[in-house]
Amino acid sequence: MARTGLPLLPWVQALRAAAALSVAFTHIAHDAITNGADPTGALAAAQKFLPWDAGVDIFFVVSGFVIVHASAPLFGTPAGPRIFLRRRLTRIVPLYWACTAAFIAVLLVGHAAIHGDIGGPAYLLASFLFIPWPRPDGVMQPALGLGWTLNYEMFFYTVFAPFLLLARGRAVALTILLLAGFVALDRWQNFANPQAGFWASPLILEFCAGMILAQLRAAGFLLPLAARIALPVLALVALHCLSATAPQWRPLAWGVPATALVAAAALAPFPAALSRPARLLVRLGDASYALYLIHPFVMRGLSVSWHKFHAHSELAGTIYVLAGLAAAQSLALAVNALFERRMTGWLRGARGVRRHEAV
Repeated sequence: MARTGLPLLPWVQALRAAAALSVAFTHIAHDAITNGADPTGALAAAQKFLPWDAGVDIFFVVSGFVIVHASAPLFGTPAGPRIFLRRRLTRIVPLYWACTAAFIAVLLVGHAAIHGDIGGPAYLLASFLFIPWPRPDGVMQPALGLGWTLNYEMFFYTVFAPFLLLARGRAVALTILLLAGFVALDRWQNFANPQAGFWASPLILEFCAGMILAQLRAAGFLLPLAARIALPVLALVALHCLSATAPQWRPLAWGVPATALVAAAALAPFPAALSRPARLLVRLGDASYALYLIHPFVMRGLSVSWHKFHAHSELAGTIYVLAGLAAAQSLALAVNALFERRMTGWLRGARGVRRHEAV
């Protein structure tokens, strides 16, 4: 597989890891509270302290940045769209399909349901094809609920890919204009089509923010150290103050701080060499996609074990969350090494892929 020749951005990878852990924390903490493993209320307080789900907003901004940054050799080339989509599909599809199939199999074996019903063939097919489709209770989520974010990701890739035929600056500008115009048109016309209405969410603008950061990086703009320290502090303060923001304001209240966090990571100088802690953070970033998709399975196993042993103490919540995060992260690292990288390399016709391949 062709190498991009682009230096690694370790802080962006570290931010990916933090975002995935943030999402996993909010789900595992909620599970702990539901299972009565929060006798002191510490987890409930922690959940209110920050909007941990904003890890998704960080993912979207990072995705916009990485896609433009790592696609640098593809702009203005006839094969650019094809190569880009092949790389994205081979990276995203195998693990998502495997997790979705496993989730549905568990439901069928256990005679469980997806919010009242298993869902019809059209719903299940849409779940695999990244097409937004209302589940049986009417919510626009696929069978594996976390896949709603991938429905946005795939839409973004589809819009961006054709513009790779153009020069970089024009491609980025036109992609942003098209996405922003699509969102504005929905605000004006209120699309009746549920798929169009889903894709036209202002959340899609978070990808645009990442694309702008990539352009700044390409232009040689780097933040001074003071700004790289101040931005994360201000972003976390803003997220704390706006943690209870209404959903319609999420792209602004959480998206702007998420962009500030990504800016601090993406607009930093390249390190001369990676220290051992930095290499560990990068490795965790490599496994962030696996962590995002598989932590619900770990949660289920932890929940069953917790009910079996009936552990109760003041530290019950802490133990529950730490055990869940440790198990999920360990499994994610194994899945990334033994499945993701090998499957991606095989699908791309290579013996393997670079650990830090971004696209």
